Amino acid sequence: MPQPENSQDPPPIPPGMILREAGPDDTIGLLRLGRELLSETDHFVRRPEERAADLSDMRRIVDYYAVTPGWTMINVWDGTEAVAEGVLSVGGLARTAHVGTLGIGILRRHWGRGLGRRMMADLERRAAEYGVERLEFTVLAHNRRARDFYGRLGYSEDGRRVRSVRYAPDSPSEPVRYGDEIALSKWIGPADCITIGD
Repeated sequence: MPQPENSQDPPPIPPGMILREAGPDDTIGLLRLGRELLSETDHFVRRPEERAADLSDMRRIVDYYAVTPGWTMINVWDGTEAVAEGVLSVGGLARTAHVGTLGIGILRRHWGRGLGRRMMADLERRAAEYGVERLEFTVLAHNRRARDFYGRLGYSEDGRRVRSVRYAPDSPSEPVRYGDEIALSKWIGPADCITIGD
């Protein structure tokens, strides 16, 4: 069985690109990124119009990530264009404050350049600094490329949410399609912990 890739030792960002936290002056680029990212594949639960309706909505999202403890939005920029995004949010209840939810998205034309590994390493590092011990998210079952990628980084499948995503037909003559979500997680906390249960 192959060993997981070390997400903490990712490839460098390609020349001319930078990875940094989202800021208030980034709203135009981030609005464009979201619309393109969510419209070029069906690998996301969210539709393009459900990310941010306009610049003021995008600004509110950026501001919320900036002021909420344990929440982070990072982006990869190619010059003045945002080409990838990663987000991390930490549980708000005492018994789930050790759990972080994360997600990344990369424009298709930048796939295969190491940006995913670089963003995951950055998000995992930040999560550990926030005291997160468990990272989790879902990926659509038909997105085998992403499932394989996360598996190489040490994420394991926790279960399947059957028909949890509904795709409206493009025309009345087409059937409604449904997709499953695969729950993925990675334990980054102490190895010597006590688990209660059966």
